Amino acid sequence: MEVKRHLDGRVEEFDCEAVDVSDDRAVVRFRMPKAVSDIPRGTITLGFFWRNRNYNLYRFLSRDGELLGHRLDVVADVRIEPDRVEYLDLLVDVLVSPTGEVHVEDEDEAKRAAQKGRLEAGHVQAIERALGTILRDPRRIFRDADAALPES
Repeated sequence: MEVKRHLDGRVEEFDCEAVDVSDDRAVVRFRMPKAVSDIPRGTITLGFFWRNRNYNLYRFLSRDGELLGHRLDVVADVRIEPDRVEYLDLLVDVLVSPTGEVHVEDEDEAKRAAQKGRLEAGHVQAIERALGTILRDPRRIFRDADAALPES
């Protein structure tokens, strides 16, 4: 189970298949039940979660395994248990196309949330650190994710 907590108190839960779970990271598989933005219904999503990182990674694959892109979500308070992954979503996402184009989403929303006191100072710092890491070399994160996949 993936549990995504939002700053406004909402909680979303997603039933996933565990691919590999350890104390400090988890890999899950999920099939998109409906289209979301440019990601079509039926897309296979691999989710990568790390206990000590302020981001998670989603890799989107077509039904026949073609890479459709990546999304990295900036997060906090990641908890990994044998049957669930839980985290607080910090609003900012980074999309990376299959050709390597990078697009940061919702930075303005995060700035407004910080101004209104909905984001703590530690969360603002976590966003800055995560964006620095992600934007410096997203391919390094993708390689880390590849290394987390069990051998077939």
